[in-house]
Amino acid sequence: MGDIYKVNSDRIVGGPGRLVFKPYDGTYPDTISDVMDTASPYSLEDGWQDLGATNDGIATSRSFDTEEFEVDQVVGAVDTDITSWEHTLETNLAENTVENRKLALIGGTIIESSPVLGTSTSLTGDIALNATILKVASGSGFAEGGFIGITEESKSETKKIARINGNTIYLTSPLENAFTTTATVSPITELGYKRIGYGTVQDVPFHTFALISQKKDGSLYMCVIRKAKVSGEDKEQTYSKEKRLLPLQLSAFPVDNVAQEENVYYEIEQIVSTTSFP
Repeated sequence: MGDIYKVNSDRIVGGPGRLVFKPYDGTYPDTISDVMDTASPYSLEDGWQDLGATNDGIATSRSFDTEEFEVDQVVGAVDTDITSWEHTLETNLAENTVENRKLALIGGTIIESSPVLGTSTSLTGDIALNATILKVASGSGFAEGGFIGITEESKSETKKIARINGNTIYLTSPLENAFTTTATVSPITELGYKRIGYGTVQDVPFHTFALISQKKDGSLYMCVIRKAKVSGEDKEQTYSKEKRLLPLQLSAFPVDNVAQEENVYYEIEQIVSTTSFP
């Protein structure tokens, strides 16, 4: 006997999202690949920035207010008129970086200062990606628990030193690049800094946001919020034993010269077609 309930479990979706953004410039992506490579390693296109891990989900909301309309001949309202729309996005950023704080807390310009380096040395042999052991010409100036800088052409890494045995340096985490004997290896006597300020600014900048999620069949979904800014809710951060989260609340606004039915946000969804291709 057939079931009266028609259910397609493939259409029941869930899972986390990847929230990215760019400065608002009046241009918007037409496809998901305009924002992110759709194959591993899923790198972002130029101009887009990743907000990283979130906590307790990414919530989007769409609502409107109405006003009742009455006529003399009827007791009570005969219709309603929409008087305003509200579109919001809310989450907690788990990656509490200077860049994320600049966005969420409406910070100023990030000013970076370079680290102070000691006397440099060189590698005695090439080292591979993910290496944690370096052999250098001289271990002088390096200290256990200190930091080491390695640069070669456009590649540059800073790593913490786990221990030292003569001219052999052991790192606490693997290198993200391979280096040759032409690389410069230096002890870092003082780490560099990033400085940012927060004040009573008058204008909150607009940004364009994209929220990307993967469905159970492997296809991708993306919501593009054309024009949004950080809203004024309390941005409380608690310094305690718990992980410190960064609240992010956004308000979205309609843009000019776009059809009214999609002037705030739009969705793009990949489809897995059963149709044969030519």
